[in-house]
Order: sequence, then structure tokens, then C-alpha cells
Amino acid sequence: MKFFSNVKALFTRDLTGATDMPDGVRPPEREPADADPLTLSTVFRGVQILQTAISTLPVDEVKGGVRAPATSPLIVQPDRNRSRSDFISDLVASLALDGNAFVRLVEFNGAPVSCEVLPPELVTVTRLNNDPAAPRLRYSYLGRNYTAEQIVHMKFLNVPGQLRGMGPISAARKEINAAQSARDCKAKYYHDSSNIKAYLHSTQQITQQEAEAAKAAWEKPGDPNGVKVLGNGFDYVTPALKAEDLMFLAAQKFDTTQIARLLGVPASIMLASVEGSNLTYSNIEQSWIEFSDYTLAAYTKEIEELFNRLLPRGRTAEFNWDSSRRTDMSDRLAAYKTAIDAGIYTINEVREREGLEPLPGGDELKTKEIGQ
Repeated sequence: MKFFSNVKALFTRDLTGATDMPDGVRPPEREPADADPLTLSTVFRGVQILQTAISTLPVDEVKGGVRAPATSPLIVQPDRNRSRSDFISDLVASLALDGNAFVRLVEFNGAPVSCEVLPPELVTVTRLNNDPAAPRLRYSYLGRNYTAEQIVHMKFLNVPGQLRGMGPISAARKEINAAQSARDCKAKYYHDSSNIKAYLHSTQQITQQEAEAAKAAWEKPGDPNGVKVLGNGFDYVTPALKAEDLMFLAAQKFDTTQIARLLGVPASIMLASVEGSNLTYSNIEQSWIEFSDYTLAAYTKEIEELFNRLLPRGRTAEFNWDSSRRTDMSDRLAAYKTAIDAGIYTINEVREREGLEPLPGGDELKTKEIGQ
């Protein structure tokens, strides 16, 4: 039995770092792990935009059809040790980068009193039965097991048959790696000493000894910035290779557009230009609305379901989108006037939305009789 365990250890041991083995025996080096996608500036910018857009949204509680700013302790501060903004930012980053977010419910006397966001890469999900109607799942984190009642599992994109969800970055990992490779290639070109920065060109036939003497005279040790003298028909030539010639800028622009598309962030917000697009106020505003409806909503609906689990029965939590969809002052006032004239808002309701103090008599609802 000991023999077989030793054999198993031999074949499972990492031998890539062995130095006492010939090249024909030593196994090839392992492929390096994928680099952190956040080291790519476009991914960093996109995730930061998603975090900022969602974490700054107000959260309302709805009870009996009446909305009011959230006052429940677990909604105001889900994690007792952190702000709600930091808590939501962690959820957004987990969903965007990994496609999964795991929240451990800290309970006291059977009731949740706090929440903790777990690193998704350290959580494993195991199916304990084969019943699709009532699956039993186990979550493991740092050597401890938790039940589905103790862990809230949030998925960005739910794939049937898979225990974990998929996110925009994890689903398109090859495209992210390609963008990182293009960035590294550009950096290597400008910093790698093997690239030819300049050379001496002679119009005459010279020998190897004359070429070496000319090089030694040009690269005089200890005097890199001294006066240089060219003779014997030599010319100093620098390759006129620019970033545009090497397609670095075109590749970078393409990668930025691709990653913006993956994350669902408008190119204008990513500070990326799109050829053929004519940006005006109206279509920029429309892109913001689409950004809220089709990108941010994918994150907020999962967070709202988490908050609903923390609230007492009969209450629900909803993000207040008005702060992210504000138009300019003239359009907003025109919309308020129409709503007041139609009897939809009172003056004080409008003032409350604008963060202003109520006025005496401003709670009267303006009505018009039909036919007038």
C-alpha cells in the first residue's frame, strides 16, 4: 500500500522546477494562470462604472404600494462592518468578473443580523441529490460547509444544468486574454532591448572589423550622451515605425469596443470613440436609458432579491432609478408641469423629488374635469 502511495505522489508531484533532470525527461512548464482581468484598463474602467452606477442608487422599501426610502437596518447597512456602497460594489464586481456572487447570512437566534460577501473563486458548489425539482446544494468556503439557507447564491447569467452562473468576463475569457496579449506586445516592443532602435548605414563596402570598430566608437562606454562623429560614409538611421504603423492603436480601439460590448457599457461612457457614430444629446440620453434597462437591471434584480429575503414579509426593496435617469433642467421642469396639470403629482411631491422643502398648500392635487 505504501508503494502505491509513493507512486501516486511521484506522478502528482510538480516536477516543473526540478533542476537535476535532463531536458528530455523534465516535463514542460505549466501554462501560467490567466492574468487578473482588472489589470486591463478597459475592464477596470468598465467594472468601476458598473459599481459606481449601482452602488450610488437609492434603495426604497415598498409596503402596500407605498414607496419610501429604506429604513430597515439590513437594507441600510447589510454588512455591519462596511458601508452599503462597499457591500453592493463587491456584489457587482463578483457578478461581472466571475458571474457569481455568494453572500453568507450571519444569524442570531435564527434571524439574519448581517451579511458577508464571499470571494466567488473560493466557493465551491456541490449537488447532493439528482432531483431536479428539489435540488439540495452544499456550499464550501475555506474548509467549512454551508446550506442553501445560509448562503445566498446570485448568478449573472443562469445556464440550465450548471451549478454556477456565467459572467461577461468569464464567458469571454479568450477575448480578454487577447486584449492583454496585445497590450503586452506593445509594451514589449517599446521596452525590449532586442528591437532595433537605430543603426549605422555605410555607403561603402566595409569589413567585419571596420563595422565593429564603428560600433565601438559610437557606443563609447561611460559617454552615452557625448558628441557623436560619423565618418567613412556612415549614416545614422532610425526605423520610422509609429504606433499607427504597428496597428497598436487600432487593436486597442477594437479591444476597448469589444470589452465595452461585453460589459454592456456605452462606448461614450467608456471614453471610447466609435467610428460612424454621431453622438448627440438625444441619443446619449437614450444610451443611458438602455444602459439602465439592459445592463444595470441585470445586477440590480439580483441584489433586490437578496434584500427582499432580508426584509419582513409584506415588504419589498426596489432601487430608485430616478437619480440615474435625470434629464436636463428644462426638460425635467416641463415634465413636472405636465404631471402636475394632469393630476399625477402635487407640487410638494415634485419638490421632494428635487430635494426641496414643501410649501404650504403644496399637497393639493390639481384636477381637471373631463371636457374642459
